[in-house]
Order: sequence, then structure tokens, then C-alpha cells
Amino acid sequence: MTLDLFPLLVKYHVQTLDDLVRKDGLLPADKYDLAEGSDKNVPYHGFLILADGPEIFDRLQREGLISDMSDEILREYDSSILLTKPDFFDYLKHQDGEDGAYVFNSRTGHIVSCQFNNNPGQLPDSFNILDAIPIDFVRHKGQKVLLRDLGTKTRIAIKIPASMDSVHAYQIKRSPYGNKSTGIGMGKVTHFDRYGLLEEFFFMRNEGVVVGVYRDHSPRRYNEQSKDLIMSDLSEFDGIRIRTREQYEKAV
Repeated sequence: MTLDLFPLLVKYHVQTLDDLVRKDGLLPADKYDLAEGSDKNVPYHGFLILADGPEIFDRLQREGLISDMSDEILREYDSSILLTKPDFFDYLKHQDGEDGAYVFNSRTGHIVSCQFNNNPGQLPDSFNILDAIPIDFVRHKGQKVLLRDLGTKTRIAIKIPASMDSVHAYQIKRSPYGNKSTGIGMGKVTHFDRYGLLEEFFFMRNEGVVVGVYRDHSPRRYNEQSKDLIMSDLSEFDGIRIRTREQYEKAV
């Protein structure tokens, strides 16, 4: 990939938090009426991005997975090229609407906003959407996830990579993770591949201090308690992520 989207979305999410706190002087959970797992009253946009190499747009189009294909979509895809972090941040900041969905060509930088079909036809026979996420995916200390807990974009983020080899899905989820005592009123950054959730990042309160939490799900032990890698200095994220992935690759 030309751009590694997961750390870019984490940095964008951190910047969004900084902007909200600078504007209001409060964390979102302390200012807005928010509930864990619900995107009602959330004060920032969310994003779903399906990414792959040069053929992703054509592949999604051939499979009938873009439901609003038009000449306007084609023109926007051909004209929008994001190859740097500033370009990427600027593009996301200027998107309208509460929750956007995008196709991103990770080699050429082409991107377009579109609507995805929620029912890909090439899912494995044994596919179960709940097998692709941890038991604590929706609620930090809650019960096991039920199908009704998953929104449309999360379902797409799981289903389309499972149906199309080498497609990855990235989200900034709007629905807060953690209750008012543990969370700050913001959602996760997630990364799915064909096997399910690969990694995630979110904010929590730790003894009154806002910290970042990174979880690497490479072993795919979704029925076990997730391992939290906590960082009080969010500039540590890149190093922690790289070391964690390297340790997993050595172990296998």
C-alpha cells in the first residue's frame, strides 16, 4: 500500500479529539448526551474506507457492491488523488454528512464516496459475521455482541473483505466505546481483513487521564479477553504498533 491507512486514521481520530477538547474545554462524554454503542448525538463524523490496490474500484463495480454507480461517481474517482497525509486529512475534514463510506485505491490514491451493497455473493459457506469480531467489540465491559448490535457499515466492513481477497476495511466508528466512567465518548478505529478484525484503537480514561489503547488481533482469538496495550503519550502509537506486529510475525 502507498498509504498505511490505519495509523493515518488513528492520527486523524486523535486530532479530532484535540479539536473537540480545544473547542469545548470538555471531553465529548462530559458535554454531550452519549451512550455506549449508539451514535446518537455524537459530535463528529465517522468513516468506512474499503482499500486495495489498482483494481479495487473495478472489482467492487463488477461484483455489484457499489449500489450508486453513476457517471458522477466515476468522474469523482478519476479526479480525487490522495497520496500524502495532509491530502488525506484535508479530504476527510471536508466531507459532508454524519457517516461516510469510500473506495480508496491504495496504490494510485484515487478515492470516491459511495454506497455499498450489504450482501456480497461470494461469502464462504461457513461464514458467521459474529466470528469475525471479539466478544467485547461493542461494549468495553459488556455482554457478548449480538447481531443487532452491529450497524450497517460495520457489517459491510466485515462482509466485503471476507468475500474479496486482499480488500481491507477501515473505520472510524462514531458509536462511543466505554461507559461514562471509562470511556470519553468517542468510538474506535478499526481494521478488518478477510479473516475479521485485525487491529483496533480507542480512547479510555485511566485514573482520570485520557489514554490510547491499541489491540492487535493477529492471533484471532476472539473469544478471549482482548489484550490492551495502553499509551499515555499518543506519540508512542507507531512504535507500539510496529513492535507488536513484529513480535507476532516472529512467533508464527
